[in-house]
Amino acid sequence: MRRLLQAAFLVLPAVLAVLLIQATAGAGQQSDTPPRPKDNPIPNTFVNLQVLPKDISKRDLVGMMKQFSITFGVRCSYCHEVSDDLTEGRFDSDAKPPKEKARELMKTLLSIGKSPVKVEPAASMPK
Repeated sequence: MRRLLQAAFLVLPAVLAVLLIQATAGAGQQSDTPPRPKDNPIPNTFVNLQVLPKDISKRDLVGMMKQFSITFGVRCSYCHEVSDDLTEGRFDSDAKPPKEKARELMKTLLSIGKSPVKVEPAASMPK
């Protein structure tokens, strides 16, 4: 029993050291882009736009993203791989599944707006 405890005390620090090294290595790989300024963290050019127009203005894109945030009660980091203050991370990453779900929602809404919908007049209510 004593040998088992001694072995555990030798192995446990080694396992913790490996986990710590992996965690620190992973933290450095999360963002390979330099931090953005806090006063203007949204990039001026956009890449990886798959549903929205490639030439969308920053004002329109930010307005649409703010509406998503308000409507669904989430922060930018829910869909995008960015820090809460938006200064670190990548907006163009597709690593988070909610981003694809948001794209699907936008495609659906855009298709509804384009398809002709036949509106029937309301039936008159009998008195």
